[in-house]
Amino acid sequence: MSGDAPKPIYVLHGDDAYLLDARRREIVDRVVGEADPQLCVSAFDGSAELADVLDELRTLPFLAPRRLAIVRDADAFVSAHRHALEKFLQSPPASATLLLIVTSWKSTTRLAKLVPKIGEAIDCSLSEKGNLGRWLAQHAAERGKRIAPDAAQLLVQWIGRNLAALDSEMEKVSLYVGDRADITAQDVSVIVTASAGPGAFDLTNAITDGNPQAALTALAGMLQTRGEEFRTLGMIGWHLRRATLAKEKLLAGESPGRALPRLPRAQARAFESMLRRRPLAAFREDFRRLIRADLAMKSGTSPAGAMRELVVGLCS
Repeated sequence: MSGDAPKPIYVLHGDDAYLLDARRREIVDRVVGEADPQLCVSAFDGSAELADVLDELRTLPFLAPRRLAIVRDADAFVSAHRHALEKFLQSPPASATLLLIVTSWKSTTRLAKLVPKIGEAIDCSLSEKGNLGRWLAQHAAERGKRIAPDAAQLLVQWIGRNLAALDSEMEKVSLYVGDRADITAQDVSVIVTASAGPGAFDLTNAITDGNPQAALTALAGMLQTRGEEFRTLGMIGWHLRRATLAKEKLLAGESPGRALPRLPRAQARAFESMLRRRPLAAFREDFRRLIRADLAMKSGTSPAGAMRELVVGLCS
């Protein structure tokens, strides 16, 4: 958020619960400072009466620099009282702040055009192009840790684009590594994918070994509930990206110690063996198999059948 002085109006709009809550807490801290929020912060839901909200804003703060009124789930509130809010914000009280939390915010309305002139509208949606790797690195640093790029990729593949869940898993992994500064993909595999059971890494290990029978057994254990096929597909994609990058580094002349991801000794040997026996073209074909499986499932093909065909092909 720009500027230091509290403003008369803030609008948080978007659908990411983590971002909405984080920005809300920032605004509360900025507006009330060291004051007790119980004395100067009031919360309303979207069904609130406009008069009650405005009365709160017009009441002088008690033992606090400003008074803050928060209206959550305020889409209906804004739609019902748009003109009254525009009029109120023409001359807002000097000692109060209104915070509206909405899902959508139409930038073409007069109210939306007024807000930036006296306050701030903050987008709390997570863009599909948002760099989650950078976000995870920042949140690891806040905990005094460094997260390896492949570990961050695994977190995103396994958890998805859910900042609240990613932050929760980052906290678990940070506690798990203890005094160690670095978070590896192996740490993530121990903590984050534990809910999937041992099949999660049994599958990628079997693909690494080129063992279709073991891969199919692991796959069957992972596809127990509907929707797991896409999370499993994401994990396979993470494995293929990691393998392809390592293969490209080896072909560029890097030593195995620099090219391979950090793995336990036995897994590292198996991973290097896979890279030695398979040409780069085979890994590129693997990605085409992955895309075909994804499209097939989205077009109505049985997930189990598409996934079985995929993993057998990857073990070739």
